[in-house]
Amino acid sequence: MSGLHNAVIAYKNKAISEMLQDAELVHAIDDKVTSVDELIYRNIFPYFRVPTADTETLTYITVCVDLPEAYHPENFMRDIALKICVIVHQSEMETNYGATRLDYIAAKIDDIFSESLKYGYGKLSLLSSTESSLDQFHRYRELIFVSSEAQAGC
Repeated sequence: MSGLHNAVIAYKNKAISEMLQDAELVHAIDDKVTSVDELIYRNIFPYFRVPTADTETLTYITVCVDLPEAYHPENFMRDIALKICVIVHQSEMETNYGATRLDYIAAKIDDIFSESLKYGYGKLSLLSSTESSLDQFHRYRELIFVSSEAQAGC
């Protein structure tokens, strides 16, 4: 496996691990969970998972890593993008947090990752936070954080 894909896997795993360490975020995803490990591949995915039916009312977080320009021989650095998508069924939007479940979870994720020094060189910066509808039942917010990292072989 190339160093490039090892980095993708490492960033996804690190991002999921950091989110699972935040008790308030875990509670907002599922307040009945007894072990954070239960959330992996049920609520939190290292890929973009789309709910398959209108009856799926769980809250989902998907983690993707993009390397928009994977290799430039003349550059030491390359950009990385950590893309986190929060997907919430419309019936689960109302909370006691003073915000929708979608916005509250996105804010918690922003708190975890903005200005983080754990990904690449320098701080992660929030590039965008966009909200939309996935289908007639599910709403989502995609947060894109960017940083740079050294290219292997430079």
